[in-house]
Amino acid sequence: MGILSVLIAIYLDLLGLTTAQIGLVLTLSLVGGVVLSVPATIIGDMVGRKRLVVALSLITSFAGIALAITDNLAWLAAGSFLGGYAATGMNVGPLLQIEQTAMAEVAPGPKRTAAFTYLGIVSSASRALGALAAGLPLILSRTLGTDLVDAYRITFGVYTGLNFVATGLYLFVSPAVEASAKEAKRVFNPLAARSRNRIFGFSFLLGVDSFAGGMIIDPLISFWLASRFGMAEGAIAPVIATSYLINMASLWVAPRAAGRFGLINTMVWTQVIANGMVLVFGFAPTAPLAVAAWLIRGLFNEMDVPTRQSYAMAVVEPRERMAMAGIANVSRAVGRAASPALTGLLWSGAALSVAPFVVATAIKFGYNGALLLGFRDIRPPEESGSNERTRIETPGA
Repeated sequence: MGILSVLIAIYLDLLGLTTAQIGLVLTLSLVGGVVLSVPATIIGDMVGRKRLVVALSLITSFAGIALAITDNLAWLAAGSFLGGYAATGMNVGPLLQIEQTAMAEVAPGPKRTAAFTYLGIVSSASRALGALAAGLPLILSRTLGTDLVDAYRITFGVYTGLNFVATGLYLFVSPAVEASAKEAKRVFNPLAARSRNRIFGFSFLLGVDSFAGGMIIDPLISFWLASRFGMAEGAIAPVIATSYLINMASLWVAPRAAGRFGLINTMVWTQVIANGMVLVFGFAPTAPLAVAAWLIRGLFNEMDVPTRQSYAMAVVEPRERMAMAGIANVSRAVGRAASPALTGLLWSGAALSVAPFVVATAIKFGYNGALLLGFRDIRPPEESGSNERTRIETPGA
């Protein structure tokens, strides 16, 4: 998805879509994430995690075709709904809940946070390569004399082909990721889960955080750099790619920080620093200062992802993990559904506004405070000892 994070908003602008329409297309991809996540949450273990991953990857592959063949708003909107054009991070989309549950299945206990870190590193490295590949349209246009829009379409054709390759690779996923035979026999009702209060409370806060994050997703950051500072795609691509590489390097620190300070503290305080850099980015008067702020943000912004995923899987029972992952994923998708469109509306005036950065940062600071106050005493087994297992199994905990 790294290639889309740089190109999608700029490409839609080239096609003649208004800023509000661009926000709408990106919003629909997040709405689609909700629709696909709900059935995965309820019957995912019955259907089989491997089957779902293959099916979802195949849907994404076919949705990519729309980018390569049409400039029709309705078709692009449909493709975004099914293919998650705006799902550029590693913390959105229905595939996440399956990855998260499967990872906890094969990497229990103290190895869990490290396992999610490795997943994050691979994801960041892949997105960085994708972001670097975002210079391909300009290369094609200049070397082959191809029309710029056609060069974009060729690039999206490559993107689609890679998605089909990924679908094939998912066929080799180990059966060890599947739920136990007993857990897979029935539909799971989250409302009846013993940890339902914990599941829904944690998920609600993630939705608030996601709403704020959706206002500053990578495609909109690329659009900001291009529109405010006149940066070309070829200049923006290395910035986005470098931020992914910084994410990848900093993720190595996440399990070590969590081991020393705890999962909740690591989640909260790294985000406080990252959110401060968002404000600096928005108010930066020059491109170099904006780029520097964005890269500093990258040092801390993704460190909460493996720690959050590990925490979510640790504080519920194994049979509740798909529900926790799914409801958290749906909450995040719902939270993000309106925010890119809101950013588009805030930017629809005569000049771009820093309002999205201010609003997003304020909401994120509120989320960090609520998370720290509400969950600092709910610790995973490796942080609290054997008493935590008893607390997890308490009805309504």
